[in-house]
Amino acid sequence: MGNQPPKEKNPGGPVRGLEGLLKDAMRLAHVAVSDIYSYREGIKPAIDKITGDKEKVVQMEVDKKKIYEHAMARYIGKIRPMRTGMKPTHECPVITFTGEDENKFDVDGSGFRRQYYSIFFQECLRRLFEGSGRNQLPKHDLTKKDEFTALGIAIVEAILNGDCGFPYLNNAVFMSILGKSDDEIEQSLNITDIPLGDVWNTVKKIQDAKTESEMTEAISEDSANFLNFIGWPGGQLMTLKNKHSLLHYITKWFVIDQRLSEIEQLKKGLNYMGFLDTIRANTWFEPLFVYSEQYSITANYVKQKLEPLLDKLPTKTDIQRKAQKQAKVCIDALDETQARLLFAFITGLYDPPIIEETFCVEFNTNQDMCYPTSYTCLNKLFLPLGNKDIDKFKESFWAALYDVQR
Repeated sequence: MGNQPPKEKNPGGPVRGLEGLLKDAMRLAHVAVSDIYSYREGIKPAIDKITGDKEKVVQMEVDKKKIYEHAMARYIGKIRPMRTGMKPTHECPVITFTGEDENKFDVDGSGFRRQYYSIFFQECLRRLFEGSGRNQLPKHDLTKKDEFTALGIAIVEAILNGDCGFPYLNNAVFMSILGKSDDEIEQSLNITDIPLGDVWNTVKKIQDAKTESEMTEAISEDSANFLNFIGWPGGQLMTLKNKHSLLHYITKWFVIDQRLSEIEQLKKGLNYMGFLDTIRANTWFEPLFVYSEQYSITANYVKQKLEPLLDKLPTKTDIQRKAQKQAKVCIDALDETQARLLFAFITGLYDPPIIEETFCVEFNTNQDMCYPTSYTCLNKLFLPLGNKDIDKFKESFWAALYDVQR
């Protein structure tokens, strides 16, 4: 919600967003991370080494409705100095959203900055990528304006500022960015990585072919003309016998080869401030690009954050004491998915930031409010006071959480 007065979440909306995003994740990073705290401690020295002791604080006023345009222009502006070989100074933006309530502010700018990055990344996913859930591929033929290079620079800046990564990339794409061998990249490929559409229907027919006639029919369709571009050895027939080899060529073409220009642009952007060399040498960075259940929000993490705040929450009335007790019951009962939804509800983020966040809990001043609200730039949760009993509190609490939107 950024720097706006809290607004009541719509409890009647459909369940969507993070829940589906998590379920759709197809490939996971496999970096051993015992917990978020140890991960942050492990990654910090590498970040500090890149940023050094020089930092440029940049004050920016941004129209929240035009974050994509603002950010894209800003990061494209950083490309030319990269080409000249100039060593950039790490920038730390301090964001003010225009048209917002001036009485609400974030003392260090990090809350607004995280929202700036988060909204920009989500819009990049919508415009520049395709795929399922956290298994995203850069769209083909989108390199004319250097958008992917700009995105790469933005990701580097967000990580170096301790805010958020971009844990949405297909694993094979990430390995290609790192310059891994063809064998390593190909071992990461999966036919389900091919985006759905007319092409997928043809691929499915090839995959399901049981006879030579079915195979011939599948590869002879008009929609199968892409087979001319996949690098299949000249003079070798496509038959039932070599079907699996053909499917491998098809997968590699649609996931990697067709998108090489876009992958190369993203790679250039990620080399901002020499960052690419760091992530090549340090596998701890992988969960910031390829989704990992190990580096994600857990119920235990959220409970550790909120339970002490609820215990210390000042209560002046019986209504407040009742709401405090009801909130404790809900937090204590969190499962893993609910915890991730609650974290997103409070912070606007779907993954833990690199630098630890601070939560705040208050009672809603409107005693008739039945649903929890949040002020995401300040990581602040407002507890409702209008529920008559614990059942009503639970009902409204979960209804609000499950309406979290990307």
